Amino acid sequence: MNRREFAATPLLLTACGRAQPETGWPAKWDRELILKSAQIADEKFDPEHKMISVILGPEYRYHTKMRECRAHPTRDSLAYALFLLEEGSKERVERAKEILDRVLNLQVVDPESKWYGIWGWYMEEPPDKMAPADWNWADFNGSLLLVIEFRNGSKLGAELRARVRASIGHAAHSVKRRNVSMSYTNIAMKGTFVTQAAAELLNDEELRAYAKDRMVRLCQAIDETGSFAEYNSPTYALVSLTALTRIRMFVKDAEAKRRAALLERRLWLHMAAHWDAARKQFAGPMSRCYRNDIGYPAWLEKALGGRLKLVTPQNRTDDGDTGIHDYRCPVDLADRFLKAEPEREQRELFVTKPETAGTTYFSKDFSIGTANRGDFWVQRRPLIGFFGDDSRPARTVQLRVVKDGYDFSSALFFSAQRGPRVLGMINFRSPGGDKHISLDPIKDGAFDCGRLFVEFDVEGLDAFTTEQIENTVFVKSKSLQLRFRVLDARWGALRPELKVSKTTQSVTVTLDLKPATAPKRVRWSEVPAAYAAFALELADGDGTFPDSMPVSKLEGSLLHAEWGELKLAASTRVQPVERHQLDFQGDGRPVPRLENRLLAGIAPGIRVG
Repeated sequence: MNRREFAATPLLLTACGRAQPETGWPAKWDRELILKSAQIADEKFDPEHKMISVILGPEYRYHTKMRECRAHPTRDSLAYALFLLEEGSKERVERAKEILDRVLNLQVVDPESKWYGIWGWYMEEPPDKMAPADWNWADFNGSLLLVIEFRNGSKLGAELRARVRASIGHAAHSVKRRNVSMSYTNIAMKGTFVTQAAAELLNDEELRAYAKDRMVRLCQAIDETGSFAEYNSPTYALVSLTALTRIRMFVKDAEAKRRAALLERRLWLHMAAHWDAARKQFAGPMSRCYRNDIGYPAWLEKALGGRLKLVTPQNRTDDGDTGIHDYRCPVDLADRFLKAEPEREQRELFVTKPETAGTTYFSKDFSIGTANRGDFWVQRRPLIGFFGDDSRPARTVQLRVVKDGYDFSSALFFSAQRGPRVLGMINFRSPGGDKHISLDPIKDGAFDCGRLFVEFDVEGLDAFTTEQIENTVFVKSKSLQLRFRVLDARWGALRPELKVSKTTQSVTVTLDLKPATAPKRVRWSEVPAAYAAFALELADGDGTFPDSMPVSKLEGSLLHAEWGELKLAASTRVQPVERHQLDFQGDGRPVPRLENRLLAGIAPGIRVG
């Protein structure tokens, strides 16, 4: 990109205009979403503590030790205050001011503190009591306070407004002090908004210089691949998009706005490339995901000017953020969200070292996506498919590795995919994590385990049949056909057996690697081999499968699998992840970049890839 192109990037703001006139998303819908979000939060407001109140269950949650208790979340309380201020009546503004007064007091404001500038997730658990503290709360809460200031600061009164601005300063300097890696996509973008906007608001030259440098580094990080390390995340793509939208809405600096416009368009291009328009879902693979079903994305409906025909304020009542933010899909990309493109394959580079890429195949009745390398942390979706129509809930195909009821982070995934065919390998790393890849490490290579199994799950079937022939399972329905074959599997000396269970709308294939009857204590040093190799193929409901079948063989500690043009090799050992990455051989074809244009460069005519 040359200097003239860079200077012209305000035109990108026009290109990000809505795909049809305002009438497709009436302004009254914004107001309706904000009011409904406030009304829902009203039911959770605790007048004693002036904060939102929630009940926490017994389930595992990283960062916090709190279980089975009542708690008062700081971020949710600030979001509620924002909605109250947007509503604007005297009583609602007074409540918002009470909430702000309470939450501002929970921020660590001592610059000498390790936790400077952040909050705990909950009033009851300050940062020094967490497991461990979440520095992202400077980004999340700082962003909310900035939106409150920019849109409603005049409603707060001089004293409270000064405290809000001071809190923003603490949060922004915490973001600067942490200086997170730009590969942490959503926080990289959110923190860039926080530091840039705070610098302008507070006339802070130190922050201004940092924010300018950070924006360039963010662009450079994306230029490495043309795409995003935190790839195709339904949850965090929205977090990133919101940060960029806030820069467009609130930041004044021309250079920051131009670069943010480039980033915003690239993010829309990335989302469009992975959107399954026939099912109105983001197709796989996904780096981070909390729910397979995107549900009713009001933000996307608004960005498309109401043309998605999926969301109205009547079926989405808890998304006041959409009412506040000016989401816009570039006009030239809108059709990719609205018109299905069957028989399309999307291959895309996400990370350079080790080379991590995704393959997504879109057919008439389904989409299937895989990452060539990944893991089974609970937020990962290294293999996931969608089928059928655009009804809710989504109809899905998913692969998991589960230890005692929770996804096992030490399980790794390697694959090769062409079209609807996948060769895959599940193996294990040590050292590694249990419930979380880094916050819950397995110590000394030993852990307690009741049951560890591979689960291949198909949900949402109608009028289906199944057939199992040895280690191959066939599923046939009017909207999907598939065959799933276990090529080879070991757990030490054990050869796990494939089992199939069914309900009226689902098929679940399980492979017990470590059955409940085996000793509870697992020591990786005593498990010479632990793996499961498989082959998967999907077809439309009226389609057929070719006659060819996959084969595999062991050569020392490497398993080699072939299926026509598909080839894969991966280790059967439990070993460090770095060694697994070196042993893996997958699709040898060059991986294309999402886009070749550089975001950070200014030299004319530069092209990469």
